[in-house]
Formats: sequence, C-alpha cells, structure tokens
Amino acid sequence: MQAKRILIASSSKLFSQTLTRVIGSDKYDVTAVTDGDEVLASIENVDLCLLQDTLASVTGLEICQQLRHSEQKNKPIIIFSHQSHCEDEALERGASAFLKVPCQSSQLLKLVEEWLEFAKIGSPQKTELMSVSEAGIVSPSDDKANGINTNIDDEEQEAGFPEGTQATDSQVLCILLVDDSKLIHASVGKIIAENGFKVIHAMDGVEGLRKAVEYAPDLIISDLDMPNMNGYEMCQEIKQKDVTQDIPVVILSARGAGLDIDRGFDVGANDFLTKPVDEAELISRINLTLAPRQDSSLREKILVVDDSALVRNMMKQGLSQQGFEILTANDGQEGYDAAVEYEPDLIITDFNMPNMNGRELTRALRSRETLVDIPVLMLTAADSDTDQRKGKHAGVSAFLSKPFPPDKLVVIAEKLIAERRLIRERQAMQYYLSESAVEAAAAVADKKSSVDQMRVEETFLTIFFTDIVGFTPMTERMDPRDLVNLLNEYFDEMVGILKENGATIDKFVGDAIMALYLESKNRSREECAYNAVKAGLEMIEALRKFNQGRQDQVNIRVGINSGSVIMGDIGSKLYRRDYTVIGDNVNIAARLESRAEKGSVLVSDTTYKLIKDFVRIEDTSSITVKGKAEELLVHKVVQLLPI
Repeated sequence: MQAKRILIASSSKLFSQTLTRVIGSDKYDVTAVTDGDEVLASIENVDLCLLQDTLASVTGLEICQQLRHSEQKNKPIIIFSHQSHCEDEALERGASAFLKVPCQSSQLLKLVEEWLEFAKIGSPQKTELMSVSEAGIVSPSDDKANGINTNIDDEEQEAGFPEGTQATDSQVLCILLVDDSKLIHASVGKIIAENGFKVIHAMDGVEGLRKAVEYAPDLIISDLDMPNMNGYEMCQEIKQKDVTQDIPVVILSARGAGLDIDRGFDVGANDFLTKPVDEAELISRINLTLAPRQDSSLREKILVVDDSALVRNMMKQGLSQQGFEILTANDGQEGYDAAVEYEPDLIITDFNMPNMNGRELTRALRSRETLVDIPVLMLTAADSDTDQRKGKHAGVSAFLSKPFPPDKLVVIAEKLIAERRLIRERQAMQYYLSESAVEAAAAVADKKSSVDQMRVEETFLTIFFTDIVGFTPMTERMDPRDLVNLLNEYFDEMVGILKENGATIDKFVGDAIMALYLESKNRSREECAYNAVKAGLEMIEALRKFNQGRQDQVNIRVGINSGSVIMGDIGSKLYRRDYTVIGDNVNIAARLESRAEKGSVLVSDTTYKLIKDFVRIEDTSSITVKGKAEELLVHKVVQLLPI
C-alpha cells in the first residue's frame, strides 16, 4: 500500500526537518520545500499540505486563497504559524485547519492523521470528484463545471438512498450541507447519505439561505468561513425568517475557540462541531438534533418569554431537542397571560422586555395561587449581586447570564424541573405516608440517620381507634364509586378534628382510623389523653351535621387506651417498612373500639385515671376482651368538664 504523501513548506529548513521527524518519514512519504512556488508545483501529487503562513514568493495564506477556486480545492491544507492571530485569516482563506507552533508532537500527529483519514472518505476516484450516484449526494452547487449533477428535480432518483428507504418527506429526512470546500461536500456528504439522509448542497451562505427557504430541510450543517455570506450571517438570517426559523443549524468549522462557539450560539446555532469531525460523532449529533422530529412524545411544558425572536427560537429549538413542549411569548404581559392559561412546568424569561420586565412578571406569577410554585429562570446581561438579590426577592429561582450555549440552558432547565417534581412528590407523599414515615425519610435525606437503620424505642402514649358502625352492609348496597366518595368525605372531616387536637395519624385500615397522641416536652401524658377524648366526642358531634340530608347515615364508635408501647420501624429492611406502634396496649385500644356502642367513646381505666377530673362518665363496667385472661375496667365518657 502506497504511503500517504505529505508536503511540508517552511521558510526554515531546520523547522522542516523537525516537522518531518515528528510526523515520521518511515510512515509517510514526506517532501519538504521552502517557498510557495515549489508548493504550487508539487501540490497535485500530495495528499496533505503543512504550510507556514510566511513563505517566499507566495505565502501559505495566498496559496490557500488560490487553491480555493482550483481543482485542488479538496486538498487538506494545515496552516502553521508562530502568530495565533493568523488563525482567522487562514480559515477565511480556505485552510482546513490552523496550528499554532511550537506545539506538542501529539497535537501535530493527531491533526495530520485526522485530516488524512477525513480526506480519504471523500477521496477522488479516477482523478475526479466522486459522482452523485457514487457518493449518494445531491447537487453541491449550480455550477456544472464542478463535475457534479446539479439537476435538483432528479435528486430523488440520484440520491443513492440505502436499500429499503424511499426518497419521500415522510420517511427520509433532508439535510442541507453548506460549505465552500468540495472535500467537505464529498466526505461529509457521503457520511450523511450512507446513514440514510437526503443531502442538498450549497457552496456559500447566500446559496445556503436560498436553498433553506426553497427546500425547508430538516437540518442545516454549515461552515463558518465562506465567501459572499459567512456561516454566522447565514444562520442569523435563517433564524429571523418565519419560514426557516425552526430549522436546527449545526455549525461544522475548523474554528474551535470559545469565542467562535459562543458567537455561533448567539446567532441561533443549535450545536457546534469542529473539523475534521469523526463519523460516529457527526451522526450521533445529527440524530440527537433531529430526535424530537422523529418522536412525537412530549415531556414537561416550558414557557419562553423574550422580546427577541432570535433568542426565543434558539431556546425553543434547544429545549425541543430534549423533548419538552415549548410555548413562547413576546413580552412580559403576554408571558403572564400564557402562564395563566397553560400553567407551564417552567418559565424562562428575559429581564429587559416591554410592557412588563422579567422581575415584574415574576412578582405577578408569585401573586397568583396556581402559579406560585412554578420555577422561573431569568436571562440577564446584568449579573451583579444586587440584581440577583432583587430577582430572588421577586421569586426568581435561577439566573443565566447572556450569552449562553444551549446545553447550559438545558442543564439548568432540567435541574429546576427536577427540583419542582421532587417538591411536589414530597408534598404528595405526605398524603400517602404517615407523619412519622415522612419525618424518618427527611432524617435520612439530611443524613441524620441511615436508611439501613431500623429504629425502635419504648414509649408511653395514648392510642385512639375509631371505625364506622355497620360499614360491611354499607359496602354491599352502595355503588363502589359512591362508597369511596362518601368514605373520603368522612375521612376529610374526621382527620381535620383529630389534627386540631394534636393527633398523629398512624394509618387507615378500611373504614378505621388509628391515631396516636405522643407525650413530649411540651405536652404531658394527661394532655394527650384529654385531647384524644376531646377529639372522639367532637367527631361524634360533627357527624350529626355530616349526616344531614344523607340517605346513608354514618355512625362511629371510639376506643382509647393509654400505656407503654414499642414504637419503631416494622417491616422489611430491604423493601417496605412502617414506623408504627405495637404491643399489648395497642391491642387493648382496638378491642375497646370494637366493644363500644354506636356514637360513644369508651376509654380504659388507665386513660380515665389520667383525666378523671376533667370528664364526666355515664357508665363503668368490666369487660372481657379477646387475648386477655383478666377483665378490663372501662368507662364510657359522655362529656368534658371545663379545665
């Protein structure tokens, strides 16, 4: 196999020898020259050129300019220089890449190997640029002298689609490739076509803009340094036209500095790739950018509020690629109206806008109950501590300084939405878990305890049981939906009374409620017993009003006991556990409830002794309950006495 031929041109023979040694004359066929005329005389027979910017007779920069419109246009040329400011001019004149010297040997070798491999993908066949049928691409330009078919009407016939695909809008996605390098059209175009996409070509920004309007492609891949209209200008024009503003644009350029990337995102680009691009990376980015167009499923709803159409569209496309449903508004007032109507999951707003600025919009959102918990991400050019304090006081959740790349916007948006989801999940869990379980989970989250830790303690408390008398016959005669609605209304009413009296709701078992009154530093065991009895009597009284006008009357009975219990995590350490109480005194409370009469509160003697000076009882008796050999002394409480 013939070794790749590399031409090195430097005004210094010593420098040429150094580059030759680094590249490796045993691996490549390296030729070194010292002036531009020798380069022009030899370039036809080489695979890659390494040219110094300053050469005798014709400089490396001038050679790039000359070759730009010649048959050697597809030749990879790497310009190297001691002056970093030459990079912009080199790339504008048509260089494939720029290398600031001195540099690491590994950096030079990597650049040479990448461009040789990249050139091989689009290498000429029979000394001519690959034809349309061979490359699977469509019309690089309207210039037939390029040797490439320019008949757009026949592009479906000549596109060379992979077997099993059809050149129809519904099945094959179309990509517009804009670059003034034939090498890029041949190599990148071939990669794109071989992966099942239809390719349309344009040789500069003016042609790219025209074809974007004419063909409305699914994606545009564009170089930056092009004649007539550069990539920045073309991208900005595309994002400002109604017919093209939603088309994603990926910049593919030899430029890779932070400022170049930032400027690309500022004009609305969706992604930025550096030449020479790896095939797998290119296709991965294309698929990622086009994924939302192929997947109709949408995630959370985001409202974007900005008076700049360019910024709105940039954010819309960047967020849409992640599957979000995007709404837009032109100013603060329009944003507020949209928020009221659609209640989005996140609002992204600019600060400086007509009618209502971002801070005023945030205050208006926070004053409305249905919008108060929606996170607000504010975009601002002013990033001072004072501005942030004012924004946070108004209710802003996070700030993002302009300019910003789309991926940073996505990261912050994902974070704010995830945080809101977590807060809402925690709020919802409070309705499904006991208070003690929620407290235990919070302790683990705060690292005050371990998730593997199984808590247990012995404590004194008052246990409260109640259930509906005759609930089983009720379930047999009522419609299931009506039964559940009735039960939930009943629980709403009863739990409210229990909470007002300081109860901890332990669990619901069918129609039954188990509640606990725990002794603490601020509440004695006497107060716990008194509050439990008070809650029971108030629940019975509240049912009189609850039952008015109802065909199915609800009646309850209450059993209360006080004593020592075992409190802790009961269940599986690995899967599911409850923080609850067990023990003999729990069983007694349950037995008392089952022996109580309809509409009555039955308490154990232990509970009665704690509150005997504050209640009036109607009946005292001894009863036998399941699981107890001895009879229990119990009391029916009918009234609370003034404390």
